[in-house]
Amino acid sequence: MSASGGDRARDRVGGLCDHCRHQQIVRTTRGSVFSLCRRSRDEPERFSRYPRIPVLACPGFEGREP
Repeated sequence: MSASGGDRARDRVGGLCDHCRHQQIVRTTRGSVFSLCRRSRDEPERFSRYPRIPVLACPGFEGREP
């Protein structure tokens, strides 16, 4: 596979979360990486703290500022 193809696949890993202003990346000391949804702090009944990836639709999605 070409390097550019791998880059595109990596860009889609988290789906909408990777482009949402409410995402926080959490890295553990063992090297695991998780996507935390900060909307879950205020509305835990509507948003999972660690949503299943890839997220394809989300009512709380707000794009990041460029």
